[in-house]
Amino acid sequence: MSTEVSAPAWRIGNPSTPVIDVTVPYANENRNGVLLREWRRQAGESVPAPPMRLPRHSEGTYRARIWKQDLLDLFLEDQHSDAVAGVTGGPNGHLEDRIVTSVTLSGEWGFTAGGRRATAAAGTLCVRRNECLWDFEVAAGTRAITLVLPASEIRFPKNTRAVTADQESPAAALLLAHLRLWTQLADGLGAAASGAARNAALELFRGLLNDQVIDDAEFAPALLGAAMDHIEARLLADPDLGPGDIAAALNVSVRTLYRAFGQGGTSSVMAYVRERRLDRARAELLSTRLTVSEIAARWHFADSSHFVKAYKKRFAETPTARR
Repeated sequence: MSTEVSAPAWRIGNPSTPVIDVTVPYANENRNGVLLREWRRQAGESVPAPPMRLPRHSEGTYRARIWKQDLLDLFLEDQHSDAVAGVTGGPNGHLEDRIVTSVTLSGEWGFTAGGRRATAAAGTLCVRRNECLWDFEVAAGTRAITLVLPASEIRFPKNTRAVTADQESPAAALLLAHLRLWTQLADGLGAAASGAARNAALELFRGLLNDQVIDDAEFAPALLGAAMDHIEARLLADPDLGPGDIAAALNVSVRTLYRAFGQGGTSSVMAYVRERRLDRARAELLSTRLTVSEIAARWHFADSSHFVKAYKKRFAETPTARR
């Protein structure tokens, strides 16, 4: 269950030598303690370890690799991870005095704070204020470039905890291009040039943040509502309903759709589809004589065992409990 990854496309530190290269068997009864101890042994305080917890599997291993590059008072990490969950930020917590941006290249990061969820799927980025306490989940096979900035340098929009953006949006593309070039040239820059590169990065970041908040505040709620209406209408009819179909029906890109769900504090697109199918399935369990297998097939679950597992996770009971 471990994930093989290639060398970083960005030059983060020494490409051949990760700061962290941790492997932990999922079946280890003390897997969470082993993970944190080994992480701290390898990286010390250079890459602070957030509280993390691994899923329990009978076989396979969890693997994480991180390359790091310091850029004055900013730093970048190239992070590769299998499935893990944990907590970051909050008063006196992990990176609590920072603004953290996850630029997801594959897989998905999910962040939840105060009942609101922000999702950074592949092709998007998620900026968050880490003074807030965030629960996070990382999907298996996730790779992200993480940019960490001092919170004192960024004025975050009022009443906003996180902002998501498409990596190909003009403001995001300009910032990422600057960071990529800076990492390549950093070792050869003098003090004055390094300071100029740092200040330029902050200005480009502020531009991204301000543009994205304006766009999302005006557009994301309407798009989210339209997407939910479309999903509601297509739940039964289309077993292959996916983000591409929904985005095409609404004339937006898949990444824009992901951003709307992230900004709306809602679960990811397909997680929302599954939740609504489970809600419909539960209503039918209570109002019809259909069998569990028939309802699982009707709501497009692979088989009854997958349906029972998903149902129990959502409602904390088996499908037959209320019946």
